[in-house]
Amino acid sequence: MTKKKANFILICVTIIWGGGFIATDRALESFSPFSVMAVRFLGAAFLPFLISWRDIRSLPFRYLKEGVFTGIMLFLAFALQTFGLQLSTPSKNAFLTATNVIFVPYLLWLLAKRKPSRKELLSSVLCIVGIAMLVWKPDMLFLQFGDMLSLLCALFFALHIIALERYTPYIPTVAFTALQMLISGILSIICAVIFEEVPHEITSSAFMSALYLIFISTLLAYLLQTAAQKHTTANSAALILSMEALFASVFSFLLLHEAMTVNMVLGAFFILASVIFMEYDPKGRRL
Repeated sequence: MTKKKANFILICVTIIWGGGFIATDRALESFSPFSVMAVRFLGAAFLPFLISWRDIRSLPFRYLKEGVFTGIMLFLAFALQTFGLQLSTPSKNAFLTATNVIFVPYLLWLLAKRKPSRKELLSSVLCIVGIAMLVWKPDMLFLQFGDMLSLLCALFFALHIIALERYTPYIPTVAFTALQMLISGILSIICAVIFEEVPHEITSSAFMSALYLIFISTLLAYLLQTAAQKHTTANSAALILSMEALFASVFSFLLLHEAMTVNMVLGAFFILASVIFMEYDPKGRRL
């Protein structure tokens, strides 16, 4: 697979996740936040775990640890995003979560001694400007405790992207996906039991949304992301995956009839421009 094809697959992932915002909102009508996480991750882990059980059993302990670590990063990112959203506003949470695109190049510099290029830094800044325009509200200038949790969430999403780049070449895609989902699901159900009540009534809308989250937004999306990140860089992946905010706004406009302002259109333009600028090769070399 070429890098260009891998990046196209990641764009498809962001489209799926954009629809996932609406599905999550509907699922929360019946499920509490950790229950939603437990349902989507354990549900998504079941099939790949059955398929890859033999691969998982034969993995060296080192690779098992890497799969577990990646699952923990994923759980922490989602958990902090959930708490951050409860203590903040959706627009601030979306913006601060998207700052993982800034964290990735500097974490790679710190952890892997891979100094970011000017093109990578400029692309990430351009992307953040676009996301800010897409979700900007006046209260976003003031950071509170919930906003700090959202920033921590962005940090763990960045670490998850870096872990995928580092570990996917050594672990089969389906086995790696199974490990991530299983660990995230186990941790989610533990937190659901400790902090939340059991759902008493599940509406048909919430049930159908949960099915979308399990099979499309989680299982399919993370299989695609894990496979694609074998063939692209963490910086490119972070930049492309930030388009999730763009597609979430598009789906909200099309399906929920939310208003689309001039700033949102300009923000979408900046996000697309950042991805094109990052991936464009004027010499026509194979990406």
